[in-house]
Amino acid sequence: MGKIKALPPEVVSKIAAGEVVERPASVVKELTENALDAGSKNIRIEVQAGGRKLIRVIDDGEGMTPEDALLALQRYSTSKIEKEEDLFAIHTFGFRGEALSSIAAVSKMKMVTRKEGELAGVEIKIEGGLIQGPEATGCPLGTSVQVRDLFYNIPARLKFLKTQGTELSHIGEVIAKIALANSQTHFQLYHDGKLLANYPVRQDLSSRLAEALGQEAGENMYFFQSRSKEIEVEGYAGEPGLNRPNARGIYLFVNRRPVRDRLLSHAVMEAYRNLLPKDRYPVVVLFVNLPPSEVDVNVHPSKWEVKFADSEAVYRRVVSSVREVLERTPWLQKGRGKFPELKEIPGVYMKTDLEKPYHFKPQEAIQFASPPSGLKPTPQAPFLGQVDKTYLLFESFDGLILIDQHAAHERVLLERILEEFSAGSIQGQPLLFPEMIELSFPEAKATEEHLLELGKMGFEVEPCGDRTFWVKSVPQILSAREPIRTLKEMIQQISSWGKNIDLQSSFDSLLQMMACRGAIQASQPMSPEEAKELLAELQKCSFPSRCPHGRPTLLKITLSELEKMFGRK
Repeated sequence: MGKIKALPPEVVSKIAAGEVVERPASVVKELTENALDAGSKNIRIEVQAGGRKLIRVIDDGEGMTPEDALLALQRYSTSKIEKEEDLFAIHTFGFRGEALSSIAAVSKMKMVTRKEGELAGVEIKIEGGLIQGPEATGCPLGTSVQVRDLFYNIPARLKFLKTQGTELSHIGEVIAKIALANSQTHFQLYHDGKLLANYPVRQDLSSRLAEALGQEAGENMYFFQSRSKEIEVEGYAGEPGLNRPNARGIYLFVNRRPVRDRLLSHAVMEAYRNLLPKDRYPVVVLFVNLPPSEVDVNVHPSKWEVKFADSEAVYRRVVSSVREVLERTPWLQKGRGKFPELKEIPGVYMKTDLEKPYHFKPQEAIQFASPPSGLKPTPQAPFLGQVDKTYLLFESFDGLILIDQHAAHERVLLERILEEFSAGSIQGQPLLFPEMIELSFPEAKATEEHLLELGKMGFEVEPCGDRTFWVKSVPQILSAREPIRTLKEMIQQISSWGKNIDLQSSFDSLLQMMACRGAIQASQPMSPEEAKELLAELQKCSFPSRCPHGRPTLLKITLSELEKMFGRK
C-alpha cells in the first residue's frame, strides 16, 4: 500500500475551517456579510465571553426555504456564482460557499430561517459538521445563525485564542468596518446582554465616522473624492495631528469589501509622508471602487486580500486623492466650510511703530494653547513678539496665534529642498578651502556607493584615499550651520541602511535632517521683519501646519478660550 492516502471528510472540513475561521471575529464577519447579501436592513450581533461561548447573528433579510437552508450548509454551495466567469464579476461579499460549512465543522451551530411566503420557518442543528433536522418552527422573516462553543472539537485551536477582551475588540473592529461600508443598514452589537455598539441607519458616511471611530475622529476627518477612468477613490482623511501608534486606524475597502492590502496601506502612508511623527500612523477611511473585472477577490478563503489588475494606477490614484485633501489643510479653516477653496495662510502685516519684539515668559500664553484649528490670521494682524525666543506671537481677528519658529522654518526648508531635489539637485555652495574627512571602512564604502546621491543633496564629495574624502561644496542652506557635521551624520545613517531598503523613504530622512539642521533654532532672537518673512514663506508651503516630524507649526488661543480663562464666560 502506498504512503499517500485520501484524508477523511471530517479532517478535510477542519482543515478548510482553519483557513476561514481564524477567531470569533472571523465568524462574525462571515455571518454578517451573509446577512448583508440577503438584503438585511437590521442586523443584531450577540456574543458571550468574547465569542468563545456564543455568537448569534440575527437579520431581517430574505430568508431561505428548507431546501436552500440545507444546501447552504454544504461545502461549495452558494447562490452567488454559477460558472467560472462569475468569479470576475462578483458584486456580493460571499461567493465561495465555504463559510457556513467551515463554521459548522468547528462549533455547535443552529440555523433558524424563514422566507417570505412560507407559513413556517425551518430549524437546522449542526454539531461538528453533522446535520440534525430540518424541523419546522415558528420564526420571523429572515435568518438567525447561532454558533456555540467555537473550536470545542479542536482544543489546539482553542488555546491560541486571546483573552476575552482582546477577542471582543476584534469583533468590535470588524463590525465598525462593516458599518462604515454600509451606512444604510442598522447594526447592533451586544456582549453578555449589554449593548456595546449601535450604528443606526445614516444617509451618508460622515454621520458614521464618530460612531465607528470616536468623536475626535469624527471632528477631524475630511472628505476626499476623485476619479480616473474606471478607478474611483473616496473617503475621509484625518488631519496629521489625529494619529495612532499602529496602522489599525487605516480602514481600507475595495468595492465596499473590507480588505488588508499592503499596496493601499503604502499609498496612504505615502500621502502622509513628512507630515507624521516617526512610527505614527494616520486615521483614514479609504474606499476604492472599480469594475469587478479589474480586481481579484478570490485570493484567500478569508477574503481579506485582493489583487488589482492595474495596481500602479490604483496606487497613484490613492496617493494623489489623499494628498490633495491634505494640501488643502482644511483643519486650518474650520468654520469656513468643509471644503475650503483656500489653503494659504494670509500674510501678517507688522505694526509700523513696533521696533523690537516684546518678550515675556512662555507660561503667560503657551500653556493655554489648543490644537491647531482656524489658524487664519487676518491681513491686519500685528506681530506682538517672541515667547522665550522660541515662539512667535501674532494677534488674529479672533485670538492669538503662536508659531514655533524652528518647526515652521523646518517645513519651509523641507519643501524647498524637496523641490530642488526633485528637479535635479539641491543648490550647493563651493567651499573656499576644501575640507578633508576621515571615515570608518563601512562609512567609506557607503559614501563611495552614494556619491551621486550626495551630490544631488548639495554635497560635492571626492575620494582621496581608502577612508578619506575631500568635501568641496555643501548645501547652501547649511553653509552657516556646521555642514560637515551634518554630512558625517548623514553618512552614518547611510552606512546603517543595509540591503533591500526603501530608498525613497530613506532619502526622505536625510532631507529631513538637512531641513532640521538648517532651520532657525529655538532660543534664537528674531526681529519683526524676520518673523514677518518666515510667516510669508510658511504661507507658500503645501503643508504649513506641520513640521517634517509631524509636530504642529502653529497653535491658536481663541478669544472664547481667553474669555473662559479670565472668567468672562
